[in-house]
Amino acid sequence: MGRHSSAPGRRRGSLRWLAPVVVGVVVFGAVTAFAASLNVSSKSVGSGNATVSTCNATAAVTYNVAYSASLPGYRVTTAPITTSAACNGLSYKVTLTGAANASLGEVPGTLDATGAASPDFTSANVAAASVTGVSVTVTG
Repeated sequence: MGRHSSAPGRRRGSLRWLAPVVVGVVVFGAVTAFAASLNVSSKSVGSGNATVSTCNATAAVTYNVAYSASLPGYRVTTAPITTSAACNGLSYKVTLTGAANASLGEVPGTLDATGAASPDFTSANVAAASVTGVSVTVTG
């Protein structure tokens, strides 16, 4: 009789860990199903699984300066961007950075038919002496 009384206790113990495992499998399956339904296109990066192509391997950006009596000193006027014509119509953002990589100014826009642009920083009144870096981001 001792054997019969211990068997039901074992069954209850196994049910205690089986229920959380089943719930975990169901929840994991549902989360995976939602993640698999996210959309990704060839001109944007997001969650999902797809090959993302680029319009060009590189984009070049520089900046021009002019003297400003209001600073006084030289300020950034424009920051010409050059890239491939395949990037035409895509959005860009040029950022001028200073000490500790702090943003001194940003100008967004759209690349022209040749894949170029000349964002104007004149109204930002950024002192050229403060600029330690310039970057460009092109997105579709």
